[in-house]
Amino acid sequence: MASAKPDDIPDPASAEALAVTDEELRRLNWALAAYARSSAALIHSQSLHQTVDGICRAIVANEVYALAWVGLVGTTPDKPVNILSGAGRALGYMTGLEISWSEDVVSGQGPTGRAVRQGACYIMREAQADPMYAPWRERAAPYGIRSSVTVPFGGADGVLGVLSIYADRPDAFGPQELGLFRKLGDELAFSMTVHENRARLEASEAARRAAEEAAREIQAELSRVARVLTVSEFASSIAHEINQPIAAILTNSYASLRWLADDRLDLGEARAAINRTIRDATRAGEVVQRTRAWIAKDRQIAAPINLNQLLMETLSHTQAEQHRAQVTIRTQLCAPTPVVVGDRIQLQQVTLNLILNGLDAMQANGDRPRILEVASEVVDGQALISFEDSGPGVDPAHLDRLFEHFFTTKVGGIGLGLPISRSIVQSHGGALWVTPAPGGGARFAFSLPLAPPADTEVM
Repeated sequence: MASAKPDDIPDPASAEALAVTDEELRRLNWALAAYARSSAALIHSQSLHQTVDGICRAIVANEVYALAWVGLVGTTPDKPVNILSGAGRALGYMTGLEISWSEDVVSGQGPTGRAVRQGACYIMREAQADPMYAPWRERAAPYGIRSSVTVPFGGADGVLGVLSIYADRPDAFGPQELGLFRKLGDELAFSMTVHENRARLEASEAARRAAEEAAREIQAELSRVARVLTVSEFASSIAHEINQPIAAILTNSYASLRWLADDRLDLGEARAAINRTIRDATRAGEVVQRTRAWIAKDRQIAAPINLNQLLMETLSHTQAEQHRAQVTIRTQLCAPTPVVVGDRIQLQQVTLNLILNGLDAMQANGDRPRILEVASEVVDGQALISFEDSGPGVDPAHLDRLFEHFFTTKVGGIGLGLPISRSIVQSHGGALWVTPAPGGGARFAFSLPLAPPADTEVM
């Protein structure tokens, strides 16, 4: 039995290191070849499993060494050494083998346990004579194991793991071989740290992406809920206002029928009931007209607007959605830029709605390119803005219904985006329509009258 610590390793340039026998030279050549192959495996490995598996296979590649394995040091009370990978013709030796670095159990009193506890390498020169190896001698005999070297490796926090190499001849490891394998252990420890840091970074990046995705989904859900609540409140207020005149219309209509059906016909009473019906119907119409005015006209703040600038700002606001949908945006904006007079916020809402509709339309494209073409031009004194997607297009049966309130072809849609957009454009003196795109997909476009030449201060 003999052990070797880092301080016992001679300087390869010393006289003692140069005065070697033929057997020692052969032994050193075996270790050098194993070290060279292992270093190559370290460089080309992409994961911790590939690293340790590649090292073990590299060490036993020329069959001089019967077995090589790498284990990680556990920190639970029983202090296990967990095998990560092993290779070699004596690999069966590892089947069912329990290894510990606890001094209180038999499985921790061998070379591995001692090496981990002391943080120093250990050479077993002869398995049949080393008393420390006695509990494993019978297990090792069928595989011809005669000697081994055990190399603990780690960092500033202590021993992380252990590299063990076995040979089928006695005294197969000396100080110089030990020096090479110790160096290999240091490189393995560094590689493991790199892989662990990479894994932490990838996990952190994955967690960040998941958090961003969850935040986007929550934001989208909150936006949808807000829209639904707004529509609900809006519909409730309309229903409250319009229910009274409708109820009055019904009451007066029934009264008129009763007066007309009475044998004692009273034209004055019937005429009064009909006049009240007309009055209440007019009132209901005013409620509807006032509601439409509130949506489309009365809240406008008219000012000159640079449409090209408006489009680019809206596109910049949707970069996250573009990235998420994996859509390429192509712009073809005319010069000079078209200028219109209108409410900037409302027109930006129209462009935002049409851009998001285009992104949504291409979600089912599969491997087909996802392209949204945004263009501006001036035609016959009108500014023309178009959004052409490469999605599946609009079912011809739905073309005439797309601008109906509450009609939608999107899962989870509420069917108000396009009707409100058309209402806003019409309130600005323009028009909004949809046509099939020449290459498939859909082309939404709207036109607006150009601003008079005197309006030069652009928003």
